[in-house]
Amino acid sequence: MKSVGNVLGSGALAAAVAWGFLGVAGASGQLPLPTTGADFFEKGTQPVEGKQTHPWTITDELETAQNGCYACHLGFDAGGDPATTTRPYRWRGSAHAHSARDPIFRAAFAVAQADAPGSGELCLRCHAPAAWLSGRVTPPSGSPDGSALLPSDIDEGIQCIVCHRMADPVYEAGVSPADDEMILAALDMYPGGSVRPTDFGNGKMVIDPADVRRGPFADASPPHGFAYSPHHRTGDMCGTCHEVSNPALSRVGGPVPAPTDTYVVNPFNMPHPTDNKTDMFPEQRTYSEWQNSAFPAGVDMQGRFGGNRTVVSSCQDCHMPAVTGTGCWEIFEPPVRNDMPYHSFQGANLHLIEMLLHLHGPTGDNTFDSLTLTMLDRQKVDTQQMLSAATDAELSQTAGELNVRVVNQCGHKLLTGMPEGRRIWINVKFFSGQALIDERGEYDVSSAVLAEGETKIYEQLLGIDDYMSGATGKPVGPSFHLVLVNKIFKDNRIPPRGFTNAAFNAAQAGHFGYSYADGQHWDDTRYCVPAGATRAEVKVYYQNGSRDYMEFLRDNGGPEGQTAYDAWVAIGKSVPIVMDDVSIDLAPFARGDVSGDGVTSFNDITRVLSGWGASGGGFASGDANCDGLVNFADITTVLTYWGESVR
Repeated sequence: MKSVGNVLGSGALAAAVAWGFLGVAGASGQLPLPTTGADFFEKGTQPVEGKQTHPWTITDELETAQNGCYACHLGFDAGGDPATTTRPYRWRGSAHAHSARDPIFRAAFAVAQADAPGSGELCLRCHAPAAWLSGRVTPPSGSPDGSALLPSDIDEGIQCIVCHRMADPVYEAGVSPADDEMILAALDMYPGGSVRPTDFGNGKMVIDPADVRRGPFADASPPHGFAYSPHHRTGDMCGTCHEVSNPALSRVGGPVPAPTDTYVVNPFNMPHPTDNKTDMFPEQRTYSEWQNSAFPAGVDMQGRFGGNRTVVSSCQDCHMPAVTGTGCWEIFEPPVRNDMPYHSFQGANLHLIEMLLHLHGPTGDNTFDSLTLTMLDRQKVDTQQMLSAATDAELSQTAGELNVRVVNQCGHKLLTGMPEGRRIWINVKFFSGQALIDERGEYDVSSAVLAEGETKIYEQLLGIDDYMSGATGKPVGPSFHLVLVNKIFKDNRIPPRGFTNAAFNAAQAGHFGYSYADGQHWDDTRYCVPAGATRAEVKVYYQNGSRDYMEFLRDNGGPEGQTAYDAWVAIGKSVPIVMDDVSIDLAPFARGDVSGDGVTSFNDITRVLSGWGASGGGFASGDANCDGLVNFADITTVLTYWGESVR
């Protein structure tokens, strides 16, 4: 984990922000914004221009997986079971391999391009990086709309060769491959100024111009150009794409980011004035969440996320866990390693797999071959296991109150990544014997509607403030117009181990409308137990694709939006996935007994008075009627049940 740059002086940023206000005033509340690819320009290796290469571009073609990798790396374990492959073809079932085919991404991409032409430059840097580096994202005659992508670009998404030709943007003598010093120096020769990255994120990747493939094993001796790369074992490498900021916006605030900062549009058709991610609007902060957690120093997770390591520190340790296997065909006599990275890139997006199988499996256009289908089926299993391992739900009872604690076991916020349409919530069912007598957080599978007001929903809601509303004509409030959003309206996602408010706020990864104490990697939600309840069953659900979001894509994403929506309907409207399923037998209690002594009496009046004016404190803090406030209504409740005792 390394720091790779400094923030420019606040004077330069303030001047740029002032020009940003002037630029938006000229927009007069009209869409699309008059943006181009220049507004979304980022550092790193630059695209090839036609047939012309430069020191800051690749010179050797980026091989497809089909033509350059499968011949050696396709194989399976000795047992012949393709579902347990440890070799890199396991990648084929991952979201990485389908990043440019993902129907939700394609619909969201269409919305972004319609709102801010040229924004596709930023999207496709990570979703189709080989195409972007090869100059196929922005055709000479038009906007980066993806129209010039090859079928292989869409079929293979984030191709093997992109990651395995990626170089560390921070050169360390004696550690980095020797050629990296020269590769980075070539980026300083860019005509518009150095394009050497100064922070991780936004697809600011440095790619070896030559076809020299890199990996984490110093003793590897493949029959192609190879360089040992310690960078491939670090979370910094993952931060290249799993940290997203909007470079068309600039932060207005102090030298260190704070929750009170605002964001304005830059002057159009120009790169961001500082190119520092903390001066941009934070769309995703997965890398920063991990970077500012306890995990980089190592946390013993006792094998929770699989693999041969118990102590995990990097992103790869959980999402590519070390297993026993080989990297290529036995004909090359490869060593059997106990730290072979499992190329599953498993995460949480089970609904994407279901949509892909519907669209391109036997019930769709039937374009997936049998091995792709096998790997996608395997990915479903791995994804469910990852979701189950991500949390622990713990239940406890205090008199008439049930507490549900959700513990975040991840190395980043729970949940993380792209915020749109993704959420986790708690469902509680109270039973008297076998009869269901009350439910909180009920979800109707047929209508895909969640009863939102009666339970805890973990999510991040981005949206539009007064300033951006005036610039675009969009209403103030939460919005799915991702390239236009400039305000965080809600973020109550549970932080990871080692979290501190100061570090997260400085990384633009703080919370909004909710608070956690430093070090707290869990959250408590209190529910009043209804009279007569003898048992409670609690489920923690995850959903990737809420009804509101999918209807938004349908209505705003053109043909791609309709395709995504139809696929969502076909798979059951993203049926929520169970992350935790726990239950508790409930002890009898006296109604109004906030003191917990078994009888409703003067002690409960005292408890109400001691907690007077508190909000969200729970039943044990004096909230006798469970309305979230400790006030006169709680005195009334205690008096109503005066003298009642446990029975």
